[in-house]
Amino acid sequence: MRANPGRGVLAAVVVVAVLAGCSGSSGKRAATGVAPTAAATTGGAATSAPATTAGGTSTTGPANTTTPTTTPQTSGSRTVLSPTGLNVRAQPDKAAALLGTAAQGTVLTVLAHSDQAGGWFQVKGATVTGWISDNAVLSAQGKFGAYQSSTGVFNALYPAGWASADTPPASVVFRAPAAGETIVVTSAATASQLGTGHSGYRAGRSEQIVACGVTTYLVPYTASGTPAPGTTTAAPGGAALLPVLAQVRLTLDPQHALGVDANLTDLSHLQTVRDFVNSLTFPFPQCEH
Repeated sequence: MRANPGRGVLAAVVVVAVLAGCSGSSGKRAATGVAPTAAATTGGAATSAPATTAGGTSTTGPANTTTPTTTPQTSGSRTVLSPTGLNVRAQPDKAAALLGTAAQGTVLTVLAHSDQAGGWFQVKGATVTGWISDNAVLSAQGKFGAYQSSTGVFNALYPAGWASADTPPASVVFRAPAAGETIVVTSAATASQLGTGHSGYRAGRSEQIVACGVTTYLVPYTASGTPAPGTTTAAPGGAALLPVLAQVRLTLDPQHALGVDANLTDLSHLQTVRDFVNSLTFPFPQCEH
């Protein structure tokens, strides 16, 4: 189900590439759990790949829309990221009977994985046991905390164990318990006010992603040198620069834009940013259909 309109600062871009017949229902976000409902999909018009700037150098490489291949999860917890929820079916097939829909934020127990019909997880919820798509934009391994911004700008899920803090006037910082990794979400009137790249960082290949129906790009940057810890910031909120900077810029309407700046220790941690973006919702028309 759709998330309630958020309350606070902005956030970024979500990949909503949903398997046909495997997304959740439309509407506002429901309480966690599995409830009978009809399926629906979300989407958005794609935009052309942006020219990004890192240390004054323009790059326009093709977008990379793939995500790393990992060993399928066969046990443990999995959390629904999709703002529209995730359908639970009787068999690992999109044509199988619909048993219910797990709302965004629902934590499911993984029982098994099947490569059949594109890939499925067998999961157990509070009241239903069935199969969900293994599409990584729809759910993620582990448990997550829920954030609702205090002024109604966005909602998001972030990794369990991370802390969140509002940093007025226009930022929210999500901080890992160790290693200094952060995700900073910033609001502005236009995306150009958010800036791109950072001095001493080089842009890598961009990934096209969709945040709650709005298409944009995730751009990773890697440090070309070793920045002095704590002497500069990659984004508002006092986040110290780390070896990897990942950015998302999202235009919501002519007067509102969101920026996501993630400071990471390694490129392999980009999945944390993808999961965050995939869970984003905001109270704008393209996110409320």
